[in-house]
Amino acid sequence: MDNNAPNTAVDRRDFIVEYLEEHGETRIDQLSELCEVSEITLRRDLEILESQNRIRRVRGGAAPALANPLEEMFHEKLSLNTREKREIARTAAALVQDSQVVILSAGTTTTYIARELIKKQNITIVTSAINIAAEVAPYSHITLVMIGGIVRSGSYAAVGHLADDALDNINADIAFVGVDGVDTESGFTTPNFMEARTDTMMLKSATTGYIVADDSKFGKVKIARVARLDEPSGLIVNRSASDDFISELEMRNCRVIR
Repeated sequence: MDNNAPNTAVDRRDFIVEYLEEHGETRIDQLSELCEVSEITLRRDLEILESQNRIRRVRGGAAPALANPLEEMFHEKLSLNTREKREIARTAAALVQDSQVVILSAGTTTTYIARELIKKQNITIVTSAINIAAEVAPYSHITLVMIGGIVRSGSYAAVGHLADDALDNINADIAFVGVDGVDTESGFTTPNFMEARTDTMMLKSATTGYIVADDSKFGKVKIARVARLDEPSGLIVNRSASDDFISELEMRNCRVIR
């Protein structure tokens, strides 16, 4: 057996989605061979993934799910730096224990974290992101808490007073918050003031709160600050991130995990 073949049904389905996103339409026999399962098992996987709108079945095979116009911008971002984001997601998920309460902000990196967290048992996911909620909802072993508010079409984030008031009454074990900028002077930033406030509330509503960002965000500054460098419990980045930049962050009391 190929050591790289996925070992569980969840891993296998994640692999199928990722493979189709990278390679496009693929025949069933090819996917069956890659996953080292029978075509009957593979067809069942495809049925489940299609019901979750993660792929679409075509004659003799499968293809990536089609995005509607409102999803184009988000899915374009989701396809950028995928290796780094998946690496960060695995690191983040390793910090979560079964039965814990986890807050996830909107964002592409946190979407990958959600996909890792469904492999856990009996956890509660609290999120303001409608796309994350849609992915998590089918799994009966996950308790989903959806934070309401005004939904931003670009990020699928629910923000505003409704979201902030809900978070003010939540006590979570751990929070993961994505940002658009990581700068040694300006800290962690994002382009929208309302979303920044909600993200800040998420960090404060958890016992431990982490910023998650790949190194493409390094040196960038957006208009709204989410947190200073020393405020979160840590920053989770990809392993290939610049040692020099990380040293500068650590000199400013920012704990970096990779």
